[in-house]
Amino acid sequence: MTSLAPVTTNSGLKVLSLTVTKEGKIERKMPNLSPQAQLNNTLLEALCPGIKLASVSVTPEPLDQVERAKVESTLSRFALDGTEYRLIGASGSAKNGKYYAVDARYERPLAARFSDWPQAAVTYFGILVSPCMVRLQIPNGRVTVVPDHELGTNDCRGWLRKSIFDKLNLPGNRFYQFRLAFAQTQAKGSFKVMADEVADALDTDVILPVSSVKPEYKGPSKLLAWLTGEARTFTGEMILGIREYSRPLAFESSYTVVQHAPEDSFELEIKPHALAQTAKLKDLLEYRDYTGLFELLGISETQRPLVDEMPAEGDEATSVERTVLEGVLKADPTGFLIQHPWVNNQLERILARWAFKVCTAGGFEMPAFALADDGYLLLHNGLVYSGSDWMPQDRSINALATNRGLVVRYPVRMKEDLLPYTKIPPTETRQLLANELARQGCPDAEALAARVTSEQLELEGTFLLHSRTAAKNGGDYDFDFVCVVEGDRFPRFVEHRFQYKGNGSVEKTKAKKARSPWWNLPQVAVGAMGNQIGTITDLMTQCLAAGRDDCHRELVEQLQLALDQLKHGVTPDQDKIRAIREQIKQTPAAQWLRAKRLRSLKDLPERVEGPATDRIGGMYNLVRKELTDFFSNRMPVSQFRGLVQGYEFSQEMVDECRRVNRAWALTIQAGIEKKKVLIAGVQEAEAAFESGKDNKELRSKLLHTLCQARAALASYDQQWQEEIRSLIWFVRTWAARKEDNRMGWLQALHTIVCGTKNDQASGALPFYAFPNELLKAIVERTGGRPVQLAAPKVCEGMVEMDEEGRCFLVETVMGESGQSYAKMTFLMAVTPDGKVVYDGGRVQWVHPFPCSAGTGEIRNGKFEVPGTRQLPQVAPPAKPM
Repeated sequence: MTSLAPVTTNSGLKVLSLTVTKEGKIERKMPNLSPQAQLNNTLLEALCPGIKLASVSVTPEPLDQVERAKVESTLSRFALDGTEYRLIGASGSAKNGKYYAVDARYERPLAARFSDWPQAAVTYFGILVSPCMVRLQIPNGRVTVVPDHELGTNDCRGWLRKSIFDKLNLPGNRFYQFRLAFAQTQAKGSFKVMADEVADALDTDVILPVSSVKPEYKGPSKLLAWLTGEARTFTGEMILGIREYSRPLAFESSYTVVQHAPEDSFELEIKPHALAQTAKLKDLLEYRDYTGLFELLGISETQRPLVDEMPAEGDEATSVERTVLEGVLKADPTGFLIQHPWVNNQLERILARWAFKVCTAGGFEMPAFALADDGYLLLHNGLVYSGSDWMPQDRSINALATNRGLVVRYPVRMKEDLLPYTKIPPTETRQLLANELARQGCPDAEALAARVTSEQLELEGTFLLHSRTAAKNGGDYDFDFVCVVEGDRFPRFVEHRFQYKGNGSVEKTKAKKARSPWWNLPQVAVGAMGNQIGTITDLMTQCLAAGRDDCHRELVEQLQLALDQLKHGVTPDQDKIRAIREQIKQTPAAQWLRAKRLRSLKDLPERVEGPATDRIGGMYNLVRKELTDFFSNRMPVSQFRGLVQGYEFSQEMVDECRRVNRAWALTIQAGIEKKKVLIAGVQEAEAAFESGKDNKELRSKLLHTLCQARAALASYDQQWQEEIRSLIWFVRTWAARKEDNRMGWLQALHTIVCGTKNDQASGALPFYAFPNELLKAIVERTGGRPVQLAAPKVCEGMVEMDEEGRCFLVETVMGESGQSYAKMTFLMAVTPDGKVVYDGGRVQWVHPFPCSAGTGEIRNGKFEVPGTRQLPQVAPPAKPM
């Protein structure tokens, strides 16, 4: 039996967040103290103990030759806080200009893991930094790498020994997404669990298809009796991480799906459902059924579509935020708190997003699953039997009640991507597998088929397809998610697709990757930038709305090139995309797309104009008129001063709360002011372009300036949301360490927040800092029912803010010799003139402490003073007498 180290479930690798400007300057982002900002249980942390990691974002603005050279030069190497960093790779976010750098001592070992191949590091470094639910170090593990489909494997889907799986304490009978480091390479994909007796017969712990290993493993080869070819084997230390396991999910409908529905489905299935949803919303609000309201608005456990590990449509609200909002509404029987500015803002934002979904996609949910395969592997009478891709290509094994439907995988490129299937009933599944086993000469085929079907095929939360069928809409078994348009709910839609013959599928472009020398990594990384998936998808929707199916079909190929750009080095044809966009401009179709990012229902246009071919536009106009501004009554936060009363607090508590509130307010205001400047820059660039676009000598330069201004604004919108989240977690971490008299701390903070003279203030701070205490106060003042929230997990340490406005994260850290010391990390500072800065500069003051004469020593980055055990700590300066 392979020896195992303890399972790791709560280890975190902190990441320094940086930005590179177009001038090539490194700037700090606001530190993010959320648990999500720590890369939990990564392979990288286990491979490189003590590694320093930085996430580096490059400005998305179009760069000229000089600007690009400066950015590339900075990325290659930079120093920060006395540490030399080297660019090392990226993840799926490389096309958005986000990369990773590590301290210089780890550059060479990590480069070797990717065969000194920049393209591989940019594409697959994400394997090492993927957060995992659990991580397990296996000192003497055995890996067998086989050709795809051998030993029951499939595209990116392998096997894990059961006794190792049992150590992970994960739910059984599922499909598992994994990350694995072994030898000098790494692998990703999904696992099924194989019995120990099979693993023993094959002398292995893990079986991987070659498609899982990135880059290719070139270890020793071995002939196995049950293989048609040879396998490559490894014995030694390996690190296994499990990212996710399959479970029942639901995806929201999208206009990219319903735009392919036939006319009768639009009129008799989709529109009626949308109108029913609006009627249900009105009833829930009338009867103040907030549990039903939150379920309707999709603020429960709904899983949204994923593309390349990033949400297809970003969502600004966090789950904790939503939980607090739901708790407030349930705790308040008077309904008065709906008028609180923070509560009102949250409801407005959620309702606007929901309204857009209902108006443009019908507002229905689709059951969702992890895409899985039909591979099996067993041992019987001393012989190994295996197989994959034996099921019919037009069938599926799943747990849905409906007999047939359409398989959806986001992003949806065309109608052909909605794959029609017919379900294989459980009895037929067992018979088909028994026939497959009998074909191999396996005795007791029927009994074995029943067991294998239950253990390896009917896995909870999975949807099984033949690999050739899955490939038709770009699917493989690297834990892709799919959802289903059910035949019993949308029979007209499903029947239409069954009858539609189509123009053939467009599959992934698996071109041979280029190979550059390692020193060209910054150039390769910057060259990978450019995420056009969203813009091409929207242009495709405009084409369909304009009745231009021909243009839509041309864009399908361009979208696939954009999807494959990072992994396979292909690029969309910009001239073709530009030409189609110019054609579609002549027909103002899909104007409703402009409402996608609006944050309030009142901002959604009452009506949009468009041609008769724009069926979604027609549905938008029909449904939108049924929605009114439900939460228009809003009161200033000062009207809620009496909500928290009767608790003891001191002047010192008030002073500290005032400093936190000032940091919050100034950070928010700084963001608003910066956005105003960027908007003005866009308007100025637009005006300059319009006035000079006919000048051939100036046009190119003016267009470049305009593109840079628009990109800078779009980039800051995203950065601003990240900064808001970081600010929220800063407040949560500060409040989490106020363990004594939390109700008093709440009243002190609430007093400061409600004392503002600004009628536009949201009053958000108490909701983020002391949510459970605030709910208790609401129940006390309104007579509502008690509601208890799960406290959000915060990072270790305390947030301290001194009188000078400097904020530090104070942590207890263990040194190499076992002694503990206080580590203070600068987070931000609010300057006397009201500016917020994230660069700490040097520590200027320390507490006086006893010491002896002698020579001090710097060890492990700490200054050790002779004759004292106390370490210097930051303190505010003494006030002048």
